[in-house]
Amino acid sequence: MGNALRLAASALLFLFVFASFSATSYAQGSIKGSVVDEKTGEALAGATIRLLASKYGAKADANGKFALSNLPEGFYKVQVSYVGYKAVVKNVIVQPNETVTLDVKMQSMETYVNEVVVTASKGRQEKKLEAPITIETIGFDALKQTASTSALGAAAKLKGVDFVERGVNTVDITSRGLNTQFNTRMLTLVDGRLATLPGLGLPQFTLAPNPTLDIASVEVAVGPAAALYGPNAHAGVVNIITKDPFSFSGAEVQVRGGTQSLYDIGLRYADHVGSFGWKVTGQLMSAKQFESGNVFTYSRSNPTALGENQTLVNRESPNPISRQDLERMLLDGRAFRETQLSAMEASLRKIDGGLYYQAPSFNAKVAAGYAQSTGFVGSNFGVLEANGYVIQYQNAQLSGQTGDLSWFAQVTRTANEAGNSFQLHDKAEFMAAEFLRSSGRLGFVDAQGRPIVPARIYSSPSLYDSIYSRMNFAAINSAARATDKSQLYDSEIQLRYAWSGLEIVGGFQYRYYNPSASFLSGFDNPAAVNFGAARDITATEIGGYLQLDKRFFDNKLRATLAARYDKHTYYDPQFSPKVSLVYSFTPNQNLRLSFNRAFKVPVILENHLFLLGGLARGNVNGWTVVQGGTQPNGAPSNTLNEALQNGGTIQARYNRLSPEQVNSFELGYKGVISDKLFFDVVGYYSIYKNFISPAFEIAGGAARNAFAYDKDGNLLRNTLNQPGRLVTYFNYGSATIIGGDFGLTYFISPDVSLETSFSFINLADSENPFERQGIPLVLNVPTTKYKATLSARNQLVKNSFFALHGRHIPGYLFRAGRWNGRLNDRTVVDLTLGYEWKPQGLTFQLGFNNIFDNKTPDVLGAPIMRRFISATVTYGIGGFAN
Repeated sequence: MGNALRLAASALLFLFVFASFSATSYAQGSIKGSVVDEKTGEALAGATIRLLASKYGAKADANGKFALSNLPEGFYKVQVSYVGYKAVVKNVIVQPNETVTLDVKMQSMETYVNEVVVTASKGRQEKKLEAPITIETIGFDALKQTASTSALGAAAKLKGVDFVERGVNTVDITSRGLNTQFNTRMLTLVDGRLATLPGLGLPQFTLAPNPTLDIASVEVAVGPAAALYGPNAHAGVVNIITKDPFSFSGAEVQVRGGTQSLYDIGLRYADHVGSFGWKVTGQLMSAKQFESGNVFTYSRSNPTALGENQTLVNRESPNPISRQDLERMLLDGRAFRETQLSAMEASLRKIDGGLYYQAPSFNAKVAAGYAQSTGFVGSNFGVLEANGYVIQYQNAQLSGQTGDLSWFAQVTRTANEAGNSFQLHDKAEFMAAEFLRSSGRLGFVDAQGRPIVPARIYSSPSLYDSIYSRMNFAAINSAARATDKSQLYDSEIQLRYAWSGLEIVGGFQYRYYNPSASFLSGFDNPAAVNFGAARDITATEIGGYLQLDKRFFDNKLRATLAARYDKHTYYDPQFSPKVSLVYSFTPNQNLRLSFNRAFKVPVILENHLFLLGGLARGNVNGWTVVQGGTQPNGAPSNTLNEALQNGGTIQARYNRLSPEQVNSFELGYKGVISDKLFFDVVGYYSIYKNFISPAFEIAGGAARNAFAYDKDGNLLRNTLNQPGRLVTYFNYGSATIIGGDFGLTYFISPDVSLETSFSFINLADSENPFERQGIPLVLNVPTTKYKATLSARNQLVKNSFFALHGRHIPGYLFRAGRWNGRLNDRTVVDLTLGYEWKPQGLTFQLGFNNIFDNKTPDVLGAPIMRRFISATVTYGIGGFAN
C-alpha cells in the first residue's frame, strides 16, 4: 500500500511539473530583426546575436535578418556583435505569444567620433575624442589591410610614432626620441597584462604568443604614462587587444603567401554557450629574411682579444673600410657577411587560448600561450638573432561590479628561453678564430708552428673554400650561443568607484623578475655561465596608484588628477603625478592641457650585463675612469689610489645607474568639423633627467691610456687581457625636447577617408657631462615625419576595399653602442587591394609593401625591407555552439 501511495504521489508530481513546463512553454515569445551598417545600410551577414546570461543566440543570414523563437517571457539584454564593428546591447522585454522587432544599426570600429579606447584610463571605456592623454589607435580594418610583413606594420601610419621594421617578423615601436637599438622605454601590454621579456626587458611586440588572426585592435598611448602604468611607460604604452569569444565568435582560417618565400597560416576558433566562452588560436609562419648588407670584421693582430677591433660595415657606416681592403678581409677569413653567419630565416610558431565566463556582475578569464620565434632583434653591440626563442605566459583575470563599485584583479607569469639564439658579431669572432685554426689543419703554419692564412688565398677561391669547409661549425655555434631562461611574475588589483559624479580609481601592482642568462655572468666570477650562480640579481617592483576624475560646468570640463608611488629593489622610491584638464567646446571638440611625470628603471641587462669576456658590463655599482697613472713598467695601476699616486687624473666618475625621469607638458586639440574633418594636434615640452645612455666605451684601456676602476677602487680586468677597458651604460645629465604632432582626417564620403600627419621633434637644450670623453648625446630619431593614408570601400565593386599609405622619413644621425652613422631619407609607399565575399565568408587581399623599393633601412644594421608582395585569403564561419 505504501509503495502504491509513493507511486501515485510521484505520478501526480510528474504531471504537475509537466503541466508547469507546458504552461511555461506555451507562455513564449520571439525576437526578430535585422543588422545593418549604420552608414551604408549594408546587411551584416553573419552578425552574432546573443541574449546575455542565457543559452539563446542566433546568426544573421545573408540579408542581415535574424530570428529567436521559443523564448520564455521576461527581460533580456540582447548583444549584437560583428567583426570590425562596435558591439551593441539592447534591452528587450519578451511577452507571451508576441514578437519583438529589433533592427540594429552598427557603427564601424573606424568611426573616429565614437571610437572607444580602454588604455587612456587603464581599463575604463571612454571615447578616444575625450581621452585625457594622447592616444593613437589601429582599428580592426587597419590591421587587416596593412601591406606590411607583419600585422603591427599598421603602426607605421600612426601620428607621432617612430616605427622600425627589424626583419620580416620583428618590429619596434616607440615615440619622442632618445632611441637606442635597445628599446625599453615603451611599455607593452596584451589585454592589459604585461608583455615584456623578463631578462632583456624588451617589449614582446610581434614575438608575443598571440597570433595575428586574434588581434582586434591596438592602442598606443603616446608620451609619458607612468601615473597609471608605472615603470618603463616612459615613452608610452602599447596595448594589443585580442578578440573575445563573445563579440568575435566563429571559426576563421587565414592563408598568406608572398615574396621572400613567405607562408603564413592562421587558425582561430571561438564560441560561447550562455555565459561561458572559449577560444583557441594558432599561427605558423616562415620566410626568408631581407638582407642588411652588414659585414662583421675582425683583427687577428691579437687573436685572444675577442671583440677588440670589431667593426660593423654597411652603407651607412662613417669612414668605411675601402672596398679593396674589405674584399681582402672577406677572402682571408677576417670578415664575414651576415649570410655566412645566419640562415637568414624568419619564423613564428604560436598557440594561444582562453576560457571565459561573462555575467552581468562578474567576469573571469584564464588564458595561456606559447610562441617559438626566429628573427632579428636590435642590439647596441651588433645584431641578435633570436633563434628558436620561446615565450610563454599564463594569465588569470577576474572582474566584477557591485553597485557603483567595480573591481579588477589579475596575475601573470611570463617565461622565456633563448633556444639557439646568438649575436652575429660574436659568431664572426669565433668564425675568424676557427678559420685560422682550419688553415693550420691544412698545413699552413709559420716557423714556430702557429697557424697562418697563406697569401695565395687572395688569388685562389678554391683554397678559401677548402679552408672554410673544414671549419668546426658545431663548435662555433656552441661557443656563440646565448642562453636566457628568465621569468617574470606580474600581479595587479584595481578598484573603481563612482560617487556623486566623481570617479575614483585605485590600484596596487607587484612584479618579480627572476632572470637567468649567459649575458648576465658574474662580476666576481667572470667564467660563470649563469649570473644566478654567482650572485642574486632578482628584482622586485611594488607600486600603488590613485586617480580622481570629475566633470564640471555641465560636463564641459573634465579634470583628472592621478599619482603613483613605486619602490624598486635597487632604487629610491619614485613619485609620478599626472594632471589633465579637458574642456569640450562642443560635444565633438575639446582642448586638453596636461602634465605627466614618468620614469624608467634600468632593466636587468643594463645593471648586470657581462659580455665579451667582461669587456662589456652593466653599471649596478658605478665606475671611475682614470687618464694615465700607469706603473713605471707601463702596466696599468692595480688600484685607483695607486693610479692617482702615479700621476693619473680622474677623467670621469660614472655613478651607478639610477632611474631616468621625464616631466612633460602637453597642449592638444581634438575636434570634428562638419562631420567631414577630424583634427588632432598636440604639442609637448619635455624635460629629461638622468636618461640612460646606450652602451658606450667609456675607457679604452692601454690603447687610449684610460682605465676603469670599480666601486672598491680595483682595476677592472677581463678575460681578453685588456685591463681597464670598459663598455657600459650610464646616466646623462639633462635634456629638453620640444615637439609636436599634427593629424588631419578628411572624410571624403562615408566610404572614403584621407589621413595625414606631420611630426617634428627638436633637442632644444642638453647637459652632457661626458662630452669631453667623446661620448655624444643625440636624439637618434628623424626630426620630422610625414605620413598619409587613403582608405576606401565599395568604389568600383561593392564590398571591395583598398588602402594606399605613404610615409617620408628624412635622414638622421644615429649613434648607439657600436652603431654610428647617418641614415639616408626613406620614402615608403604601400598599397592594399581586397574584396569581401560576405555570403561565403571569404576575404581576398593583395598587399604591395614598399612599392618603389626604397633601399634605406629603418635603423642602422636592420635588414633593408625591399619591395614585398603578398596575397591573403581569409575564410570565416559562425560558431557551432549557438
